[in-house]
Amino acid sequence: MHKLTIGAGLLLLGLAACDSAPAPNESVANAAVAANDSAPGPAPMPAPAIVLEGAGLRIPSATPPRTLAFGMPEAEAIAALTKALGRAPTERGDNAECGGGAMKFAAWEGEITAWFLDGSFAGWDNKGGLKTLDGVGIGSSRSEVGALPGFEVEESTLGTEFRAGGLSGTLASTSPDAKVTHLWGGATCVVR
Repeated sequence: MHKLTIGAGLLLLGLAACDSAPAPNESVANAAVAANDSAPGPAPMPAPAIVLEGAGLRIPSATPPRTLAFGMPEAEAIAALTKALGRAPTERGDNAECGGGAMKFAAWEGEITAWFLDGSFAGWDNKGGLKTLDGVGIGSSRSEVGALPGFEVEESTLGTEFRAGGLSGTLASTSPDAKVTHLWGGATCVVR
């Protein structure tokens, strides 16, 4: 009887151990769930340095976020853009051949040129990947620009020119799938 009691005890112990140990696939699944619970989700997209607007520029990454409205002092606008872009302008100067009179400018090569009239921020000229809050920038389609309020297109000495949402620019052609080739806001030195 003694042998039977030990054997039965071992059998019960073995069954209990089997019930408490997860199956091989179950332990892998549990580990995967635990890893997913502790793994961070996708990192949030960083705020763009500058957002193009019809009435100026927005700097969402500033603390607090700020808007550079047309009419603000030149020095203040240049300082804010320098901080947002992380570098000083690559070129500064003036252009006496602008249609509305001589204008000063500060350019960040490959990104943006800011234009100044009588010491105030007057306009911007997109030179790269900067976009509006709606995602409109150089390379956007005519249909994307056409979704902005007040969309108008005309042929001018610049080519296929448009105005929409306080922005101006040119399209590669009159085609419905034409892309934006130039984009600006406010007063700039666009020679017609």
